[in-house]
Amino acid sequence: MKDKINTIQSKCKIKFSAICDKRHYSYRILNLNLINYIKIVRPKNLVIVAISQILIYLVYLMPQRERTSIELDGNLWILFVVDTLLIAAGGYVINDILDQKADMLNKPGKLFMGKNGISSVKGWIYYFILVIIGFAIAFYIASRIDKLLLLSIYPTAVGFLFLYSKYFKRMPLLGNLVVSLFCAFVPAIIWYAEFDMVESLHSIDPRSYKLIVNVFIAYILFAFLSTFVREVIKDIEDVEGDQKSSYQTLPIQAGIGRANVVALFFSILLLLSYGFWFTGYIGNQLVYIGLVVLLGLIIPTCIIIRQIYLAKSQIDYSSISKRLKYLMISSLFIFLCIPFMK
Repeated sequence: MKDKINTIQSKCKIKFSAICDKRHYSYRILNLNLINYIKIVRPKNLVIVAISQILIYLVYLMPQRERTSIELDGNLWILFVVDTLLIAAGGYVINDILDQKADMLNKPGKLFMGKNGISSVKGWIYYFILVIIGFAIAFYIASRIDKLLLLSIYPTAVGFLFLYSKYFKRMPLLGNLVVSLFCAFVPAIIWYAEFDMVESLHSIDPRSYKLIVNVFIAYILFAFLSTFVREVIKDIEDVEGDQKSSYQTLPIQAGIGRANVVALFFSILLLLSYGFWFTGYIGNQLVYIGLVVLLGLIIPTCIIIRQIYLAKSQIDYSSISKRLKYLMISSLFIFLCIPFMK
């Protein structure tokens, strides 16, 4: 009898252990998928986008509210930032959905789709949820400020990011251009939305008007050129996987050497564009902003130019790509400091 009881207890323990293991495995898979849903939208990149737009509003536009009206007042500007993040997040998701084959070769350790990740069906559902929510917010904002033309920008941006993932990124330079334009779009869209407000400052406070316009131009140029250089560098870094996926990127079509020359040329243009950060400043202002731009942008860019010129291996290009990302982050600090340089 004791043997039977022990046998039954032993079987129960095995079954209970199996159930626990199964639940633990299911929980682990569920937890892993939740992490993938977060990581696939590149939260670090979204933070940079959000900080860029938040700084524009809090540091440059909000202080002008007493003298002129802001279009996206109240909570509308927060919704505007959220909407931009949804466009970017949707772009990252669709890119990973359509780029699974190349990603398996180029970044096997950073896969969020496929086995043990998000399935293609769930990825598409996730993408459409982001796009629909974003469109609803865009419609609400456009109707509140009575600028329905602003609404057309949302499907245009979403459409271009879809076409980029489906076609453009497989073509030489066109894909790089689309991504760079989108990054320039992050500050430019606020200038467009608040154009009347900015223009009204021309007669009210010419100095503030000149500062805001110059900063917009400088930052739009920086966003476009730094992103373009980084995209070309990433194409060189991913050339092996892209070749196996039948992509026709610049380094595949023209060769790594010529692609390197293009990256070098645009990085020099980026260095020259820093002249716009100085426009309109005199005396101590010019000294302060000159010192900050020198330390935060000019010197790091010169280091990057030298690295591009000397680059030989994939490790070199990976290092350049990381330095460019740090450069983008340091630009936010400069962006924040400019109004306080008196």
